[in-house]
This record gives sequence, C-alpha cells and structure tokens, in this order.
Amino acid sequence: MSGAPEARPGPVVAGMAAELVLPGRVPAAAVLIRTPYGIAGCLPEARSFAAAGLACLVQDVRGRHLSPGTFAIGRDETADGHATLDWATAQPWCDGTVFLYGVAYEAYAAWCAAGHPAVRGIISRQPWPPIAAPALDDELWWRTELARPGLFEEIMAGRPEPDVAGRPVDIGPWPPAPGGHREAIVRVTRAAREVTAPSLHLGSWLCRSAETTVRQAALAPGADVVMGGWASALTHRLHETCALDVPVEPHPFELALDWLAGRRQGRCLLLGSGRWTDADPLPPRRTTQAAPAVESGPVRLRHDPARPYPSAPHSANLAPLADRPDVVRLSVPDPPPWHGTPLVTAEVSTDVPAELVATLVHERPGGVATRLADGTAPVRPGVTGCEIRLTVGAVELPPGHRLHLELTAGRPPRHRAPAVPAEITLSGLALHLPRPRGGAFPEAEAEAGAGAAS
Repeated sequence: MSGAPEARPGPVVAGMAAELVLPGRVPAAAVLIRTPYGIAGCLPEARSFAAAGLACLVQDVRGRHLSPGTFAIGRDETADGHATLDWATAQPWCDGTVFLYGVAYEAYAAWCAAGHPAVRGIISRQPWPPIAAPALDDELWWRTELARPGLFEEIMAGRPEPDVAGRPVDIGPWPPAPGGHREAIVRVTRAAREVTAPSLHLGSWLCRSAETTVRQAALAPGADVVMGGWASALTHRLHETCALDVPVEPHPFELALDWLAGRRQGRCLLLGSGRWTDADPLPPRRTTQAAPAVESGPVRLRHDPARPYPSAPHSANLAPLADRPDVVRLSVPDPPPWHGTPLVTAEVSTDVPAELVATLVHERPGGVATRLADGTAPVRPGVTGCEIRLTVGAVELPPGHRLHLELTAGRPPRHRAPAVPAEITLSGLALHLPRPRGGAFPEAEAEAGAGAAS
C-alpha cells in the first residue's frame, strides 16, 4: 500500500467498536488506543501515527460510546486489552509488534495490557487513577465528564441537569472514599513494576495526575520521563480568564512521536520560572528537607459554616480570597527552589473534627496569585500532631515573586468543610520544602557559578 493514511470503517474487535487507520505501507508496527472518551477524539492522533508509518487501532472500551456492554471503571481493561492485542497481531497489516498509548484512563487501560508479549513500548500521559484521595472537584469533573461532557460546568454554575436521555446520571458512591480506586491503583502499580518493555511517562505538574506519573515512572524499568505544565480540563478550560503563566513547551504528542522514533526523553519544567531543565524530573526517593521555609508561633482560624473559605479553579486568580478571617496565611518573600513533596507540620488544637487544607500560592509582582500545590489532613477534637503532604512539584520562583502558605478548615467545593463552627489553633507551624539535588537545579547552579566568577 502507498499514499495517505487510510481509515478503515469500524471493525468489531473483541466484541467492541474500533477504528483502524493504516499507514502507506503494511505490514507495520501498530499503536493501540483504548478509550472511554470516544473514538472520534483520538482520530487526529491516529492519523499522525499513521503518517509516521504506524498502524493505529482506536477502540471504545466496553460499555462506552459505540461499544456494547457495561462500563465498570477499572475492571475489564486487562482481559479486553489482551483480547484486542491477540486480534490485532493476527491481522495482515500488523507486523506483530504493538505500542500502547493513552491519556488519563486510556493510560490506565494501556498499563493493564502492558504484559502482553506483543507490546514493545508504552506511552503514558497524565495517567489515572490518582494515588492519593482525589479532591472533590477533580473527582466530580472526571465522573460527570464520563457520564456527559459539560455536566460538571452546569453543576458548578448551579444548573444541574442530572439525567442523560431521561435516565439519572450514576456517578457512583459519593463523596469518594480515600481508597475508592485501590484495586485499580494496585493493578497499574504492579504492571509498571513488572513491565519489560520501555515506557515514556508524560506528566504535568498542574494536573492531579503528577504524583501518579512520578510514581509509575520511578517503578518502571527503562522509563523516560518528561514533566511539564500542560493544560488539562482541570486547569485552563474551567476558567474564562486563565491567571496561570502558561509555559511555551512542546506538545506532548510530538514528544511521543520523537520517542517512538528512538529519541530519548528526560526533561523537567520548573513552575514559576517556566524554565526547562535536563535535570532528572523524578524527585529523589529520599528528599532532604531544608530548614523550614517559614515558621510561626500559635495562630488561630475560625470557620463559619455559613461562609466557608472557597476554592477556585486551578487557573483562577486567588488574590481576591486572601483577605479573610478564616485563613492562616504565612508568606515566604524569597522562597528557595524545591523539587518533590512539600510538607506542613503543626500541633493542632480543635473543638470539632475537620479537614485541614494547606495551599501553596504563587504571587507574581503584579499581585496575581495562583495555586501551586495543596494537600489535606484530618484533625480530631483535642490536641494532636498534624502533617500535611502537598502535591509534588518542581518550582523555581523568580526574584520578586512571593510564596504564601494558606491553611483553612476545608475549601469547598474542592475540599469539604465542617458543617458546624470550628476554631482551630496551630502551634509550631512550619513549611518544609524539599531541596533539589545539590540544593538547586543544575542550570541554576551553573548560572550562579558563572555570575560569581565574573
């Protein structure tokens, strides 16, 4: 065969609908994408794979879009993925080798099938499921987007329409339990550890999947990793005016094509400065905590359930929320760079159970403030020690930029708040930032050395 990539009308593969896009010459190595989001959304990438000389098979997973059956989140992807690979490798257009590719749940489906003997590589971008308990707004968006695209925005705007074609939307148990995706996490963790094929891990520090990306890449032998700041539906799309400094960076799909062509990857974007570095994007397994970036004596916050401290979309400007009585806010005017998982420690005294939320806020010289990381920890009535692990990241704020630590009792709709008044006293409050290897990122060390020499 020769000429432009050819799309074959939807075959039925292992009982499920699929679309096949062929390159100019066959047989060829193949790429498999198994998606719950609809075949049509993957066809531009499928055509790009075909233009690069690879056959691409895109399949609706069981019970989604054109595929029959019942979609059970996380359950059937190993058996269905292996059956699809058995079929694909027996076709005359496939040379017997297959690469797996996917974003979010597609990446999970790829890892479930990674043990098949035909698999020669896995490209995993911003994968599902999250390792830690998900924030409520993140999880609600994900579940409603699967039920009906656009439903989350309607709910957030106060216009819920909880039905699809006259049937109620089933978003599963709510609110989500911390271990709600435990079986899926165990399954994909085992797959990453046992995979023999090379893998490319594409992650975004701005996405809730960053910690999942980092963990899977640390487990997988022969892993290449790129951690950037790519947009997702949970960052830019949900706010009309994006307050984030959106970095200029290569498209992750271009990085995937480069990797398939044999070009090794390994880059890390530093949030704040927007600078790329060739430093290892994976934080050290044992991070060194420097002296606290900021400390405080006893401070108190008072939570009013009639007016809880609100959250905002990741891309929103948080500056208007800063002047409130129900937040403890500590500032770090000249913050050091960090790489890994920030930690907040304190002794907490409270009269009611609550979820203490810590948020790191980046304030630019013009006053615009955006969220860098957050984390939560439950606190019980009485006096207890508390540690809050925030989301992982690599951050290097330019001179003149400020860092704030905000602590609140909940932050709805992202984190639930107590339904009754709460008074929380924090003693010995400290923010610990994990230092990069050597104390700074390699390029920063070189620049500092050059400046000193001159």
